[in-house]
Amino acid sequence: MGVSRPSMQTSWRSPSRRLATRRCSTVSSCPPTRSEALPGNAAWKIELFVPSVSHEAFAEALEPFVGALSLFPIEGSSETRITGYGADAPDESALEAAMGEAAQANAVAAPTVHVVWLPDVDWVAENQAQFEPVRAGRFYIHDSDHMDPPAHGCVPIRVDAATAFGTGHHGTTRGCLEAVDRLIRTDRISAPILDLGCGTGVLGMAAAKALHLPVFASDIDPIAVAKAHENVRINGVSRYMRVYESRGLESLSIRRPGPYGLILANILARPLQRLAPAIAANRRPGAPVVLSGLTREQEAQVLAAYRMQGLSLQARIHHDEWSTLICR
Repeated sequence: MGVSRPSMQTSWRSPSRRLATRRCSTVSSCPPTRSEALPGNAAWKIELFVPSVSHEAFAEALEPFVGALSLFPIEGSSETRITGYGADAPDESALEAAMGEAAQANAVAAPTVHVVWLPDVDWVAENQAQFEPVRAGRFYIHDSDHMDPPAHGCVPIRVDAATAFGTGHHGTTRGCLEAVDRLIRTDRISAPILDLGCGTGVLGMAAAKALHLPVFASDIDPIAVAKAHENVRINGVSRYMRVYESRGLESLSIRRPGPYGLILANILARPLQRLAPAIAANRRPGAPVVLSGLTREQEAQVLAAYRMQGLSLQARIHHDEWSTLICR
């Protein structure tokens, strides 16, 4: 799948406005008539709740049916909400079969899948207003609806909810920001820095703002790259940070600046495992590597891949079911 999470993984809240739904087995939907065209911001929304330990399998199974995908862990629960948005009506039979196969492969019950037609409303703009600022270590993540100055000593980073991962609300992003804060306090980080699978670019921007060191960021998704470029400009770190489209570390634009003095990789467990040799080969000896996008249950398998490359665990940070690992 390359270096990325599913098409979009961010902590959007679900739109509260929706049409009534009808149910068919594990799938429910409310489609428009065939003659209805898809207007500007109208979309199909697919939503399901799954066990957090198997969220990655369901997200990958849903990916072919949507153009954007989000994961949101339910606080105080062992479930994760998966929400997808697409311009085209999904094939309900194929969707139900895909979810059933994912459930069977992970020995869990098939989830109820809600398919909803959303009218022509700018859902991103509506949901932005719901995001409260997030404090993670010294970093203060806010959007354009919350422009009040942060507390003294905080490093402000403006990120609006969009079709890219990284608003600071998800446990993996928060864990990475706290890891960066910890490393700044305890280590002497050397340039350059790599933000691998950058999404909105929030991690790279945090490092650039706090350290004033060169940062190179990459994502497999061109939409995420475009959003990260915009965020870099908005946050005034263009002199420090460059963003490129790249599958893992395949691009010369990403490999050439290395070896890196700090690598941040907030993606998924399986891509983290596949990328272990490339990440290890492109870091400076002894440089820290921050790994996230995995659950607590996936720690052992991810760590095994990096131990084979000579890295060892230095610290771990947990938020609900999500884990962030600091290795060197």
